[in-house]
Amino acid sequence: MELIVFLGLIFAVFLYVMIRGSVEAKQAKIKLRNRLREEYTERFLDNELSEEELALIKKRFLYRHAEEIIIDDITWNDLDMDDVFCQMNRTCSAVGAEALYDMLRRPKQRKDDFEGFEEDVNYLMGQEEERLNLQMVLSNLRRKGRYSLYDYIDYLERLGKRSNMVHILQLALFIASVGLIFVNSSLGVMALIAMACVNITTYLGHKGKVAPYVSTFSYIMKMLDCADEILAQPLTGMSEYREKLKKNREAFRDFKKGSSMVFKMNDAGAGDPGEIIFDYVKMMTHIDLIQFNKMLNKTLECKKEIIELAECIGYLDAMIAIGSFRASLPYYAIPQLQESKMTEIGIEEGYHPMLREPVANSFKQKRGVVITGSNASGKSTFLKMVAINAILAQTVHTCTAKCYEASMFRILSSMSLRDNLDSGESYYMVEIKALKRIMDAASKEGNPVLCFVDEVLRGTNTVERIAASTQILIKLYTSGVCCFAATHDIELTYLLEKEYDNYHFEEEVRDGDVLFSYCLHTGRAQTRNAIRLLQIIGFSEDIIKEAEDLASSFMKTSIWSRKEAR
Repeated sequence: MELIVFLGLIFAVFLYVMIRGSVEAKQAKIKLRNRLREEYTERFLDNELSEEELALIKKRFLYRHAEEIIIDDITWNDLDMDDVFCQMNRTCSAVGAEALYDMLRRPKQRKDDFEGFEEDVNYLMGQEEERLNLQMVLSNLRRKGRYSLYDYIDYLERLGKRSNMVHILQLALFIASVGLIFVNSSLGVMALIAMACVNITTYLGHKGKVAPYVSTFSYIMKMLDCADEILAQPLTGMSEYREKLKKNREAFRDFKKGSSMVFKMNDAGAGDPGEIIFDYVKMMTHIDLIQFNKMLNKTLECKKEIIELAECIGYLDAMIAIGSFRASLPYYAIPQLQESKMTEIGIEEGYHPMLREPVANSFKQKRGVVITGSNASGKSTFLKMVAINAILAQTVHTCTAKCYEASMFRILSSMSLRDNLDSGESYYMVEIKALKRIMDAASKEGNPVLCFVDEVLRGTNTVERIAASTQILIKLYTSGVCCFAATHDIELTYLLEKEYDNYHFEEEVRDGDVLFSYCLHTGRAQTRNAIRLLQIIGFSEDIIKEAEDLASSFMKTSIWSRKEAR
């Protein structure tokens, strides 16, 4: 009776643990689904990523062909595009984050490249429950560990294809030695012991080499499971996508067969008598090594299909993230892009996507502009707003503006440069190299170049800066480049007025404080509030007056001349 009660208690505890685990798993799924629903329209999310996490996300971008037109590292860093990516990164899977990052760094150069893009984004935006179902599926592909799919593929290629001939031969000899026992027992036992020793020794040697690669197959298996679950969803508005995913999935129809024993290769049996016995069977027969080699060779043969499968799943996740990004914005525009050699760009009420209280600005240009204004007046933010919108237009087909019309460009910048301490290069040397790469790009065939330069040649003296900046900007103009340049050198607005239009930002000194409107105005800057700020800080009146007289004299005569002190 006591035994029955004891066994009943054990069963009750086991049942309680099972039920509780099931309930907690269900509650976790409900919580995740509710969070995904709430975050879909959230304006700003806490999506900050560490350098290590960003390095993993970049792997797909680095793996793909480098000669395509991309947003290079200088431009990407100038515009703080890692921050923009983190804010847009509403993906649920590792392959989705990799796809979105890769998309942002590869601006499309033809209108046809966006074929089907809007249909896919709009379909997913309009199907909330189906979208949430897909996000729940994609969440199973979150990154665990320090590697990406492209690391795994690289590791497998280093391992290379492996033949099963040796393992099959050893298995055949082992079976033959067992059969020999029934013919000649003493000779058969000796042969069996000898083959067992040989097989165990070689098994341990091969296992030591291949066991670290088992996690690669685990990742691929998760992708296959994810593809199966996605295909189980209706996706009625994405039939072409569905067919592509199905085609790539079919390449791995038999990949799962026998995979369970491979995944147990790194298990130690955990004290289970059955598992321990099976471990010895594997050592004698090499059946898990044989299956590993089959899976390895299949993976290497179908590397293209694996990458396409990852890209296909990642694309779906990225489309959902783009829809979420759009839904989070106060307003956005679908860009109107033209394949043209003309350098045309116009933005209506464009704003910087990373600012919580942005000031929108509008303009329409057929050639470059020179922007003047004091420090902190909005010049750099304006340049970044235009550049980021140009990138978003040609990558995710979404602009933070009410209207965006432009040619399709190659986009480059020279803005937030620093001394290169590793090479010992000065700021000026780094800057002129950055400008030279823009000129080199303009000399190559392709869409026109759209470039952004903040404080042209700030790394050298005034006279040489103005002289060199003038000639560089003229050369960019004659090369067909649409250049947005910000400068403190008002002289450039006169020297370049035939080639560039002038815009400026203003500030107002009121009640001992400087107020910025951040609104773009036509023409060159006229205010000289930098001198008035000296007064606010408490500099003496004679310094203020002499500085204002000196500046006024220069503005009238273009000659620096000061009165001798009395």
